[in-house]
Amino acid sequence: MIPNPLTEITEADIQAIREAGVQEGQTLEFKRELPGTRDEDKREFLADSSSFANTEGGDMIHGVAEDQGVITDIVGASSPDFDAEILRLENLVRDGISPRMGISFRVVPCSAGKLLVVRVEKSWIRPHRVIFRGHDKFYARTSAGKFALDVSQLRSAFLHSATVSGQISAFRVDRIIDIFNDRAPVALVKAPATVLHLVPIQALTEQPEYDLTRFHRSAALHVLGTARGGASE
Repeated sequence: MIPNPLTEITEADIQAIREAGVQEGQTLEFKRELPGTRDEDKREFLADSSSFANTEGGDMIHGVAEDQGVITDIVGASSPDFDAEILRLENLVRDGISPRMGISFRVVPCSAGKLLVVRVEKSWIRPHRVIFRGHDKFYARTSAGKFALDVSQLRSAFLHSATVSGQISAFRVDRIIDIFNDRAPVALVKAPATVLHLVPIQALTEQPEYDLTRFHRSAALHVLGTARGGASE
């Protein structure tokens, strides 16, 4: 995912990704064209979008040429009306994914015309399912891209969603009990009070997975290993 608020993304951010040789993967995907109007194009967009929501969120950048997962050129996306395109894609996601999920768009002016960045946030009510014209599947992502969840992965996803909800409820109840029994982290005045519970949702979710292949390819890491007497591969 581009490390900027969506509203602040510029062509310079996309150029920085290109120059750094950042590869598409779990939270980033590159597209030359905007999603088409054929059914297979719509299914592909819905699968991509839901896979981001079902994993860690991510960005799709439309209007870039890529080779082996790395941007080679910023070519711009072709559309006579980007507002109409965004409305079309919003309606497609609304009707083609269940339950409904959040998705945001930004048109980025560039030297080649315009880019469209589609941002999908990590969902806390996942898993989301593609329900477009008989295509009934759940998707997630790894560093290698999206994949359809199998039965055991689906079971785990639904169980995790229910577990997080239960953990949040239990956290709140435990805090209320502690407050009533004077076991709050700070002393409270003996008077009516309004208590705001800040629930650390990230701490309740599954542990993140890290892609170590980029470290294996890192020349800097190899040099460091050699300097310390380690093997370099």
